[in-house]
Amino acid sequence: MKKLLIPVLCVSMTACTVSTPSPQPQTKPQTKPAPQTQAQSMGPVRSASSGVAAYKRVARRVEPVSESICRSFSKDLPAQFCDFQIRFDDNPKAAPNAYQTIGRDGKPIITFNVNMLRSIKNDDEIAFIMGHEAGHQIARHLLQKRNNANGGAILGAIIIGGLGGNPMDGANLGGMVGAQSFSKKFELQADRIGAHVATRSGYNAIRGARSFERTGGSNSMLSTHPPGADRFAVVQRTVAEINAARKQGKTAPIRW
Repeated sequence: MKKLLIPVLCVSMTACTVSTPSPQPQTKPQTKPAPQTQAQSMGPVRSASSGVAAYKRVARRVEPVSESICRSFSKDLPAQFCDFQIRFDDNPKAAPNAYQTIGRDGKPIITFNVNMLRSIKNDDEIAFIMGHEAGHQIARHLLQKRNNANGGAILGAIIIGGLGGNPMDGANLGGMVGAQSFSKKFELQADRIGAHVATRSGYNAIRGARSFERTGGSNSMLSTHPPGADRFAVVQRTVAEINAARKQGKTAPIRW
């Protein structure tokens, strides 16, 4: 486990004052509302410093649990595969987001941006979302997406080329479709794992999954995320399984 990597954060919060014209006879002055920031569009927000402090506090508990679970499923892979790096993006203009990537050294990186941290309500939400992102690595989703993209690119090039089109266009389209072909399934799998990670870290996964009430998701074929209600139901079932096992003095196995 590596030390939490967090840069110095400097966010300027300024009030927006709008002047109004002088009253004219029989005319009421009007005041324009101040524009909302990306974080404010998701509802009430906390200060950046409060969000970062909570992120650091939660990461200290969730990171080692995530690594332990990851290693239990990745004994065939190099040690760096489960050496999570927890970071945040301090760009105040970016839309709220959290995501998992792989660094050049092969280590998984979980990143929250500052507007995501400002929009999150409590530590349980941070823990669940962090566990969800760790779940993508534990389930090897990025590797599977890359394989799906490569397969889709080959198939797309063959089909479009056979129809007389540009094989490169077919490869690009096929690669995009292939990469997204199991996105909703992957999200639900990561939700199941995230529920286990959050619970084993001492957080309330159901309370954490309330964040779905403020996020998107759709039944559309083009959507990469399932509806929030479906995701919340998966977390509820997973937590029920965890609690049932606890009553028997057992630890519920992690399945996805």
